[in-house]
Amino acid sequence: MTDTTAPSAAPAKVLAWDLPTRLFKWALVVAIAVGWASDKLGGGNPDLHVLNGRIVLTLVVFRVLWGFVGGSTARFSGFVPSPGNSVSYGLALLRGREGHYLGHNPLGAWMVLVLLALSGAMALTGLFNADVDRMIVEGPLAKTVADATVTLAHKLHHRIFDVLLICIGLHVAAVAFHAVVKKERLVPAMVTGRKPAAAYADARAATPGAIGLALACLAAAAAIVWLGIRAAGG
Repeated sequence: MTDTTAPSAAPAKVLAWDLPTRLFKWALVVAIAVGWASDKLGGGNPDLHVLNGRIVLTLVVFRVLWGFVGGSTARFSGFVPSPGNSVSYGLALLRGREGHYLGHNPLGAWMVLVLLALSGAMALTGLFNADVDRMIVEGPLAKTVADATVTLAHKLHHRIFDVLLICIGLHVAAVAFHAVVKKERLVPAMVTGRKPAAAYADARAATPGAIGLALACLAAAAAIVWLGIRAAGG
C-alpha cells in the first residue's frame, strides 16, 4: 500500500531581528572577547587592545544611532519598557504566566541597555587608561589628562569590565533558562533572525531596517570615534 500522507509543513517563521542588529550583536561579542584575550593572554597585546577599544566604542555608537533608525525590534522606542511593564513581566515570570516577545522581553531589554552602557563606559575609560609606568599600554587620550585622571580611568576600566563579565554571565544564564525551561531557542534566532510565527506580546513580525541606513550609521559612528579622538588630542 502506498503511503499518501503528505509530509508535515515546516513551522512558519517570522523576522525577529534584522541583519544589521544581528551583525552588531555578534561583532560586539567578538570584540569583547578579543579585548579580554589581548589583555590577559600571552603577556598582552597593547596595540591590538587599544585598537579593539576603538572598535567597541564604534560599535556602541553605531547601536545608539541604529536604535533610532533601525528595524522595529532594534529601535529604543520599540523595546525599552516602562518600569511598570518590567515589574509586571517579572511577577508574571515568577508565576509562569509571562508573555512571549518577538524581540526582547522587558527584563531582557534592560539587560541589553546595561550591556551597552557598560561596554561604552569600558571603552571610554580605556581612552584615558594607562599602566603605572606607561610602558605597556596607553590609551590614545591618556597624555591629554592629569596622572590622577589616568589612575582613576585605570581603576574604573578594570572594575567596569568585572561588572560587564557578571552581566554577560547573567545574560547567558537567562538565554539558557529560556532554552531549557521555556523551550525558546533564542541563540538560533539571534543567528538567523527568525522565530516561529506566534501571537507575540509586542508584534507578530519585525520590520527590518534599511541596509543603506545601517551603513550610514556605521560610517557616522566611525567618524565620531576616530575623528573625535583625534580632535581631543589622541
